[in-house]
Amino acid sequence: MTKRSYNQTCSTAYALDVIGERWTLLIIREMLPGARRYTDLLNALPGIGTNLLANRLKDLEANGVIAQRKLPPPASSTVYELTPLGKQLEEPFKALSVWGMNFAPVPPPDDATFPIGSAIMAMRTVFSPQAATGITLSVELHVDEDVFHAVIDDGKATIEYGPAENPDVVAQMAHKETILLVLNHIVAPDEILESGLFTIEAGDGQALMTFWNLFRLDEFIDLNPS
Repeated sequence: MTKRSYNQTCSTAYALDVIGERWTLLIIREMLPGARRYTDLLNALPGIGTNLLANRLKDLEANGVIAQRKLPPPASSTVYELTPLGKQLEEPFKALSVWGMNFAPVPPPDDATFPIGSAIMAMRTVFSPQAATGITLSVELHVDEDVFHAVIDDGKATIEYGPAENPDVVAQMAHKETILLVLNHIVAPDEILESGLFTIEAGDGQALMTFWNLFRLDEFIDLNPS
């Protein structure tokens, strides 16, 4: 099949030629927090189908947006990850996510999925560097079968898949929607320990409250519209 093009002398059109096909941006979203196996992507994107996913990955790799890498033993599996060119999409992706908040239904539909990549990117989008100034903190979070971590270092945040090294706190979340409840201030960060939504597995519960106070959705949207 011949790849479609807008055939316009316009950098926006050129970008859409590469990432504008259905599912492509969501595939990229899943890789922004780290490398993903083919099965990870397929599970995170129900409805895409294996053939379409394979085609999208092939196109992204051909355009230099992603690359394959073979993990060392004992894993020995192949993962897909963003190239330096692909990682340049993070800031545009965050801006698009903020714009998309204008159309997000609250509450979300009961049958809507919430992949862990989406959850992590929501956190990365509304992280407040100002609130995190002077704070150094490492957090490991478990939810369902997923594990991810965050490292806060004086106003900067790294939030990625996988366990943390020497975390200050390790916590189990009741479900992924817990993230939405806290980010939307339905559950206040200072109340998370009493909410029953988090179980401290190791470390300091106060560190967990400090961590969740670093995300400021209200800096991007009005949480109490008239």
